[in-house]
Amino acid sequence: MISGDYGNDLIFSDKPASEWALGYPLGNGRTGAMVKGKVKAERIALNHDLLWRRFMDRPEKKTAALLPEVRRLCAQGRWDEAQDLFLTRVPETGHALYINPFVPFCDLGLFLHHKGGEITNYRRQLDMKRAVVTVEYDAGQRHYRREYFCSFPAGLFFVRVTCSAMGCLGGEVSLSRLPDPDCEITGCSSPGLILLEGLFEEGVRFAARARVYQKGGRLTNGIRTYQPPPGKIPPPDTGGIVFDFRDETQKFEPCGVSTCFDAADEVLIAVALATDDEADCPPEALCDRKIEALGDVFPDTQALLEQHAADHGQFYGRAGLFIGGGSVGETADTLVERAAAGDVDNALYGLLYHMSRYLAIAAGRPQLRGGAPKSPINLQGLWNQDRRPAWDCDYHLDLNLQMSYWGLDAANLGDLMEPLTAWIRRLLPQARACAADIHGCGGILLPATCDNKTPGNIDNIGYCFTAAAAWLAQVLWIHYDYSRDETFLKNDLYGFLKEIAAFYDDFLILDDKGRLVTCPSCSPEMGIMGRTKWSVLSSASSMDLELIREVYEHLLEASARLGVDAGLQASWSQTLAKLPLPPISAEHGLEEWLEPHEPYDPGHRHRSHLVGIVPGGRITPEDTPEYAQAVRKALEYRLAEGAGSSASFSCVTDAMIFARLYDAPAALEQLRQTVERHVMENLLTAICDWRGRGESLAWFNGRKVFQIEAGLGLGCAIAEMLLQSRRGVIRLLPALPGEWKDGSFFGLCAAGGFEAAAKWAGGKLEQAKIISKFGGPCRVMPFRAEWPLTVWLEGAKIRADVSGGVLSFETKAGGRYTLRPAENGENR
Repeated sequence: MISGDYGNDLIFSDKPASEWALGYPLGNGRTGAMVKGKVKAERIALNHDLLWRRFMDRPEKKTAALLPEVRRLCAQGRWDEAQDLFLTRVPETGHALYINPFVPFCDLGLFLHHKGGEITNYRRQLDMKRAVVTVEYDAGQRHYRREYFCSFPAGLFFVRVTCSAMGCLGGEVSLSRLPDPDCEITGCSSPGLILLEGLFEEGVRFAARARVYQKGGRLTNGIRTYQPPPGKIPPPDTGGIVFDFRDETQKFEPCGVSTCFDAADEVLIAVALATDDEADCPPEALCDRKIEALGDVFPDTQALLEQHAADHGQFYGRAGLFIGGGSVGETADTLVERAAAGDVDNALYGLLYHMSRYLAIAAGRPQLRGGAPKSPINLQGLWNQDRRPAWDCDYHLDLNLQMSYWGLDAANLGDLMEPLTAWIRRLLPQARACAADIHGCGGILLPATCDNKTPGNIDNIGYCFTAAAAWLAQVLWIHYDYSRDETFLKNDLYGFLKEIAAFYDDFLILDDKGRLVTCPSCSPEMGIMGRTKWSVLSSASSMDLELIREVYEHLLEASARLGVDAGLQASWSQTLAKLPLPPISAEHGLEEWLEPHEPYDPGHRHRSHLVGIVPGGRITPEDTPEYAQAVRKALEYRLAEGAGSSASFSCVTDAMIFARLYDAPAALEQLRQTVERHVMENLLTAICDWRGRGESLAWFNGRKVFQIEAGLGLGCAIAEMLLQSRRGVIRLLPALPGEWKDGSFFGLCAAGGFEAAAKWAGGKLEQAKIISKFGGPCRVMPFRAEWPLTVWLEGAKIRADVSGGVLSFETKAGGRYTLRPAENGENR
């Protein structure tokens, strides 16, 4: 394949991170760490994917009996009265607890004693290829180096500290947790060992162990019994959406419990974290097991590091991307600072693609079979330092969770879908109860917000939104379409689709035109003008119509593939025949609702009505040109209303849409806007306009609030400009910008079980290679290519047919095919 070390797997800075949101993230799917790289007093915020509060269960709403009257009022256009009716049973948005929050685990403190000398030659680096953060600097004549990594094989977080001068390492290591009135922390220490245990008021227990190994020198006592960190203890929660962000202005000093080392040649810190969900033993016992597995003598640190890097590389090394014409050797800070001023360097696009895949692996990697279930990627992935983070780091099912997962198969990371699938499976019994409780229907209903164990509370927005499960099903079908995993289809996806259809079999009603529609409905989070109270309640949304159509179409296909439920196919087909398609208007293009409504915010951050093109596959320029044009008009209408209502995920979605319309300049412009407005100096994405430039939502008063879905979506958008696969056709370089004159990629995947690589120069395709995992026909639509193209297998040209700009050829399982322009004199 066209592969190799592209040399764009490193991001680095010449200064420590000034705040948590700018740190470098590490993770093994279970343990997360954010490294700021402070020289003298380093606070490493640690997380565990299973540490969520459990103070609430899903509250029953008992709104099913209201549904007939709500529908009668909606049919008469009495929207305010309909909302007033269901507001007797559900709260208004913002006035309720929705889910149990994902909370910080603890902080690892590292306080190094430098024996004089100015700090110079500082460098902080994240090697995404090896999943290692390195901090290096000189203090006087001595060179200090720290390496941080979260090892999956060992199940531990490590910090290795070395110095160029023997016997010169001295310092203190601590474990502590932020002030929290809801959590009791205890701890103790002895030379070289630190123990910390936590107990939330509802009974959630967790524990941490830190073992300090040293070569040379000695280990001594530090703080032996737990001393809380300084700072104001926040008041207990009073309910509702009350975010409690950490105050980072407080000086970080030794606290909690600690141990010290002195005159050492080398130091290794190993940290184990565990929760009461993780094993059938107390969390402290599980921590002890992990630490004891290292032994009592100084472990072979280099072997641990190489084992970790090789293990991470089996995921990360599957794909790569290089875009020529970029700068070399610049800090990420400099690249982002230039981008914020409008000068987006090509080097950033390759780095952002690799960061997208890196974050997905670090936050979403499945755990070992038979172990504790892995929580899916949450709003901040695996990282959080706040007692009540933004939206409690929940699972938002009206875009955010779906965007985090819909591009993983194309990125050659389809095996990361397993935690999402397993989480859905665990929620099904509660989702059945939701369907019956809220709307009196069979099947399943998932609310718009969930935590790792519980469907969330609903408000006046959530009451109207029924499409969360259908959107997850769309993402899972994408996974099936790429993987062709028949076991997954049979054991997971097909049953999920049937449960969703069972809900809509009961929920859909015939309107006065004989169409099956949803009522109540909404376009997620989009208010409607002319109401006495803010309201999303609407006629059937285009999003509902697109996603429900996919559910029944995929049921029919899956039923045929599996050879089951032939007797249900007629019913499903009849439902499909009565489902209307989203309407198109001359003014707005693809409309947001089946009936006319005036949007409260025409520039709204969501693009829910365009779900049929991204991430869906119904709409393509070739197959549905009228709808493709309607999508363009709808998006241009949204963008014309200004950026003040957009968020990071808005720009990313827009880039994907324009890429699927083959509009390379517009797609690149949306990527540029994402980078200019939302990418921080560590290449993580902030959801809002923290610079105060009026370019996107101005929530949080200038605070940098990291959310992961746009970062994962960025990688997907970049890949979509280079490779797409919809409706059985692989599109090569479909939205290649003129600014990306030269480049290459390898390891990108296409639906049907294909893997592709390509190289282009001067804006023209030079060569592409395709691996067929399962065999069968391959259909390729090359863009930016000199025709005719020839297809080669094992050095021999094979037959390929051309029709409508699509190159078609038969493949065998495991076959590696090369596509290139015919050379002069070659038999074409």
